[in-house]
Amino acid sequence: MQEVFYEESVSTHNEKSAKFRYTLFTVFGWLCILSLAFALLNIWALFYTPVSEESGVTLRSVLLGMIPWAIMLVLAIVGAVLLFKKRHAFYLSYDYTFVSGELRISKVLHGRKRKFLYRLSDDQLVKIGRVGSESYKKLKASPDLKEDILTPNEEAAEDKEFYYIQAVTNVGKRILVLECRQELLATILRCIRKNILESEFNKK
Repeated sequence: MQEVFYEESVSTHNEKSAKFRYTLFTVFGWLCILSLAFALLNIWALFYTPVSEESGVTLRSVLLGMIPWAIMLVLAIVGAVLLFKKRHAFYLSYDYTFVSGELRISKVLHGRKRKFLYRLSDDQLVKIGRVGSESYKKLKASPDLKEDILTPNEEAAEDKEFYYIQAVTNVGKRILVLECRQELLATILRCIRKNILESEFNKK
């Protein structure tokens, strides 16, 4: 049997803006880390401050002096974690690959780091259709189905559309939203052994 291979990628439309925001969040993340180190040094210095009645330095004054630095430490830690985590939401892309009966979906962070998301065989695919159709709305309203948006864009590119794939994955039932050409769906439908296209697909 001849192997069928189809691959497609989708990236953010405004890559320049995405790179800028990624860089901006990275810079502010490192500033938080510097603030964290500065707060730690001051807390450490206060911890070893000699306490004596003669100098007027009491344990209470030392502890009160630590409070602003402790607050700064907590804020710096929270800020660094959020900034470094959030920066990946701007500059990312997705790869959709179909190889003879198996759909593979990966996320690519800032053009370098690839994160594998789904590997679906034909028996795990339940339904395919257009986002916004009646079938899609019914599926989205179902409490046991979780939607996973697998595109960085809110508007599809000129040669692409938003499609959904209802699937049974290793992490539960999912509605996977893809931004792709119709060729990807046609390739999948040609290779699987059942008709999973929504009934109203060709009524558009």
